[in-house]
Amino acid sequence: MSTTLITGLPRSGTTLACACLNTLPNCVALTEPMSVPLHGDPDQAIAEIAAFASTTRARILREGLAPSMSRAGLMLDNTFEDVSQNGALRRSAAQVADVKITKPLSADFRLFIKHPAFFTALAWPLARHFPVYAIIRHPLAALASWQTVDFNVRNGRMPAAEAYAPALRARLAQIPAPLPRQIALIQWMFQLYRTLPPGHVLHYETLARAPAATLRPLSGSLAPVTHPIRGIDLKTRYPGADFTALAAALLTIEADIEPFYPGFAASLRHLPG
Repeated sequence: MSTTLITGLPRSGTTLACACLNTLPNCVALTEPMSVPLHGDPDQAIAEIAAFASTTRARILREGLAPSMSRAGLMLDNTFEDVSQNGALRRSAAQVADVKITKPLSADFRLFIKHPAFFTALAWPLARHFPVYAIIRHPLAALASWQTVDFNVRNGRMPAAEAYAPALRARLAQIPAPLPRQIALIQWMFQLYRTLPPGHVLHYETLARAPAATLRPLSGSLAPVTHPIRGIDLKTRYPGADFTALAAALLTIEADIEPFYPGFAASLRHLPG
């Protein structure tokens, strides 16, 4: 059965990718539908992921229902609130609930399951059992987004990943301030994504520009993506972010970013605002 796992930097467009995939024929993409087990046993977790995929696929075909982060029964392309006018942190506006799958599906339809932190920590062993794709975004944009959300990454922590990466957990525990912890998280994720097969790391920037072509290796579909994609102005989207300080912090891990974003340091010369 065709089940593909999607991971990526938090706030990098993984939910948007799911929204786009859901507009394609014979594709169902679920956003963080599992209750992430925190026992820390990779083999057991992989078995639980496989069992979840199997039972969810059967339920979709039998009942037309599947769990996913959603709001009012609808899956979203962004699970967080819109930008606050008073500078308040953006909170999650979605929760896991059953959504109705109404499109026609074959018995071997393509199922996509997205979990950024959980699947990143298990990326290498998972890739031996499933196709695994990671979505990344220019780290300055991702890091700016982290400053504006009421979420663990704002404090430089990622519990669902740390449960399966004790070395990461120990490293983060030794770093006293949020921004250096965030940099350590980005470095760790970029290093892990280099272990994925060639072509299995997708860029948000390419997804936003050409969604159907970017997702075709996953979907196998020649159909156009009909989900609308909005342009983002970083200064407006992430008010209050100190882009100069964020850029300086990211330059400390330039060597890990450069393979994915050649000319990374030069790209920072044109900072928002």
